[in-house]
Amino acid sequence: MDGLIKHLGRTIAAAIIGSSLMMAVPSHADENLEWASGSPGGSWYTIVTGLANIVMEKNTDIKIRIVPGGGRDNPTLIDGGISQIAMGIDFLAAAASKGEDPYKKKHETLRSLGGTWAPAEFHVIVPQDETRTLDQILADPKLRIGTSPRATSEELTLQRALEFYGNSGEKISAGGGTLINGSYTQLISAFQDDQIDILWGAGSVPTGIALETETGRRAAKLIAFPEPLMQSLSEGFGYGKGEIPASSYATLQPDGAAVPVTTLEALILISSDVSEDAAYRITKTLIENRERFPNIYKVLAKYDPNIAWQNQPVPLHPGAEKAYKELGFMK
Repeated sequence: MDGLIKHLGRTIAAAIIGSSLMMAVPSHADENLEWASGSPGGSWYTIVTGLANIVMEKNTDIKIRIVPGGGRDNPTLIDGGISQIAMGIDFLAAAASKGEDPYKKKHETLRSLGGTWAPAEFHVIVPQDETRTLDQILADPKLRIGTSPRATSEELTLQRALEFYGNSGEKISAGGGTLINGSYTQLISAFQDDQIDILWGAGSVPTGIALETETGRRAAKLIAFPEPLMQSLSEGFGYGKGEIPASSYATLQPDGAAVPVTTLEALILISSDVSEDAAYRITKTLIENRERFPNIYKVLAKYDPNIAWQNQPVPLHPGAEKAYKELGFMK
């Protein structure tokens, strides 16, 4: 009898301990997040799709819905509680955080998961027989040009470039020209059908809008940014200067030479309302799976967690900071 009592006691004790251990194991409630990317068909949409799939594959309780967006509009989507994660542009994120043009108020919920994700070069594509320089083209009130939808970084930059040369969408409309906004697929079709003569876009080399255009029936080429325009965008708004490397495209660089252009630096924005645990696991998962990035988009090979957390235009999310520190990239 004593042996039976002792056996039952040990069994009950083991059950209690086991139950306590099970209760101590953290369980994650499903986290449903919306991730704003860029225009469908563009590099950001492809990048976000790939990154989100990695996160969901490794964290089955995190559900991510990918939606179109744009560099200018994405900070407002986060601050308004519509999207929880978004691709962002460094100078636009900084302006949104401070409530500076083109934003009407401070976007106080903006946080970062880090940068160096997708540096982007502006691509201005014209017919191969075009002889004018970009400054001459942009000053022409009769030009026929297409860019991404309103509230995107490309559209905002085009407006600034037109203004630099004394032009505007209103003057183009009044002068008999054309300025259309659409997805990259729509813009490429308009260019191939001779509805427009200039494609104005941005993306990481090699970007989709350029790759698709050079396989089309209308011969085309890339055109360089004039130095005064690049300087104005850099000093006035914080854009970068760079180039489309030599021989990046088979037919868009007929002489194979590098093309000087204005550039952007991308980061991943996240709302301060996203839990520290979710931000930590998203950041940690991406860092630990960075060897898969080039399979998503070639330029992601440039992602470097050693510097990704540095010099961010908005505060680093505490969860992201925890991940960078735990993995040894941030002291």
